Amino acid sequence: MTAPARDPMRTFLTRLSLAAGIAFTAHAEFDLARSLGADPVIAVMLPVSIDAYVVAALRWFKALDVTLSLALMGAAQVAAHLLDARVMEVNIPMVVVVSLLVPVALWRTHALARSETTVTTPSVPHAPAQVVASVPVVCDPLPHAWDDYATTRATSKVTASLPASTPRQVVTQVVTLTPTDLRREATKLNRKAVADTGEPVTIDNLRDELGLFRRAAASLWREVAGGKRS
Repeated sequence: MTAPARDPMRTFLTRLSLAAGIAFTAHAEFDLARSLGADPVIAVMLPVSIDAYVVAALRWFKALDVTLSLALMGAAQVAAHLLDARVMEVNIPMVVVVSLLVPVALWRTHALARSETTVTTPSVPHAPAQVVASVPVVCDPLPHAWDDYATTRATSKVTASLPASTPRQVVTQVVTLTPTDLRREATKLNRKAVADTGEPVTIDNLRDELGLFRRAAASLWREVAGGKRS
């Protein structure tokens, strides 16, 4: 399934809201830390810790942490604005609450990051099934003849497929060529070779056409071609 394309306007608005909110709250949180007596360098750590927790909660979006991070941010805002408006003076309850903001933010930020890294990638619910196509087996064509010749006679086994009651049933018919038949066939091949090429038939041609061993083909070639090699 293809993920839907992200809306650029939605991305822009969420980033703009986050940047503006952090900029505004960070200023008040910094002033709150300074009002409680923190040095400027240390006072910066209060908005950094709280705002980092808020970003982590929004990034991994756990309902508990979103609520808690915004509550911490809101408590710091309320305290900072009460002190700035001189409605409230620094007191023990305020110091206790502000002092606990950073430890809580630190704990929950690391808890969020830890739970995110330990989540395993879900397995594919339905793995694609392997489709195996059944390909019919095509047997090699049966050889037309086998070399089974002696020096004095040759036997050509010709296999022909005949209809039968069961599939793949074959009947083998044995055809025997006598020396006279071989000389007659060799003479025909020699005449054809002379007519086509002007040269007598070769030993290899006799072997291929008549299915002879080389010794038998050579002997037959000397009889029909007069012993002259092409």
